[in-house]
Amino acid sequence: MWSGLYPFTSRYHGGGHFRKHPPLADHVFLNQHLMKSGYDVFGTGKLYHNGHEEKHNYTQYGHDPDFGPWPWDGRRNREHPSQRFLFETAYYKNLPKLHEDPPMQTFGPLSDVPSYAPDPASGAPGHNGWWMYKRPFRYVSEEDRDRLPDELCADWAAEVRRARRERPFFLGVGFSRPHIPLYAPKKYFDMFPAEQIQLPPYLSNDTDDCARALLLADAKGLEKFHLLHAAGGETMWKRWIQAYLACVAFVDDQVGKVLRALESSPHAKNTVVILTSDHGFHMGEKDYIFKNSLWEESTRVPLVVAMPDGRGAGKQCDTPVSLIDMYPPVLDLCGLTGDPNAGRGGKALEGHSIRPLVEDPERGKWSGPEAALTQLGGGERAHYTVRSRRWRYTLCSNGEEELYDHGADPHEWRNLAAEAEHQGIKSQLKAELMRLRGKS
Repeated sequence: MWSGLYPFTSRYHGGGHFRKHPPLADHVFLNQHLMKSGYDVFGTGKLYHNGHEEKHNYTQYGHDPDFGPWPWDGRRNREHPSQRFLFETAYYKNLPKLHEDPPMQTFGPLSDVPSYAPDPASGAPGHNGWWMYKRPFRYVSEEDRDRLPDELCADWAAEVRRARRERPFFLGVGFSRPHIPLYAPKKYFDMFPAEQIQLPPYLSNDTDDCARALLLADAKGLEKFHLLHAAGGETMWKRWIQAYLACVAFVDDQVGKVLRALESSPHAKNTVVILTSDHGFHMGEKDYIFKNSLWEESTRVPLVVAMPDGRGAGKQCDTPVSLIDMYPPVLDLCGLTGDPNAGRGGKALEGHSIRPLVEDPERGKWSGPEAALTQLGGGERAHYTVRSRRWRYTLCSNGEEELYDHGADPHEWRNLAAEAEHQGIKSQLKAELMRLRGKS
């Protein structure tokens, strides 16, 4: 999103700072280009990734991201003491290794303040309370507590919005929730009583026809789903979904703070608002509770664009686009022409401007591909999927394939890749996938 490059072009798949990868070493990122073009650039929260913000490429940067508050025993982050039973199940004990730390697995309202007694065996001195930003997080009540990271970011961004400014400006606000661990103020849990939670559409044998490579690509999702079931069946599953919904409602309120500040500011009539996310998340579909899959629940993200003059307001667009298509329209809407890396020896932006679709969602002329490409993993072990209006086609690194017809099967319950009658559409989508990868 910030580089305008596909991961197979940047060759960055995590691990180390992105500037250490040659294609990105001198690459001009979106916020960097806006600064060079005369914009004031403000940022706060989780915009790039943890610890990867280049704060010199902002006019002003607000608050660092933090996934806390965390239960803390005086020495380290811990699983919440009220949910220790999750990690005492036979399922958990038989796992050779849990692929995600227990502190990330637990959830609950802030009012359930953790408390740990001193532990001479580990040397932990004990601690009563939460921990955040490497210091104690004060919680007395819902009305008397420290602010959470997303609240700090929203309040800071609201102040930036309200100020009168002479220069054009860009404001990036990166909210962490609903990233795990799922802790939020109690009032948001109360909005979703656990006994009233509806489970997502679920097929018990859903994974029988899935590519084995995808099921093995990231074990965290399967482990988390089966851990919850081992600890409490559907009751625990509903409690987890309750916590996720609480965190979504919490962050919705933070978005609302920023938008209300914009509406009452001098900039309301000349500001474009883009709301999106880095990935989706499974709620138990395909026995999976996590991101890092190539199925619809993980690869589809929200994308809402609001123009100041109301063009396209309230309309939906079914043209598949990607986060690779976020950099170009910002330049387009700001009247910045040319490629930011032209003449620098860097990589050209690979996305397309969604401006025509924003201005006319139903008839706008789209210059991009007919399907959106998503990559999972890197190098020779990377898996890819393309999603068109109707179809999803997935090609794994070992040659396994999946094909789903969203017109008839919106939950991706039936893999059609091996069926003779669908070989034509499968070939078309595979050719498009290879073309987007530069392999045609």
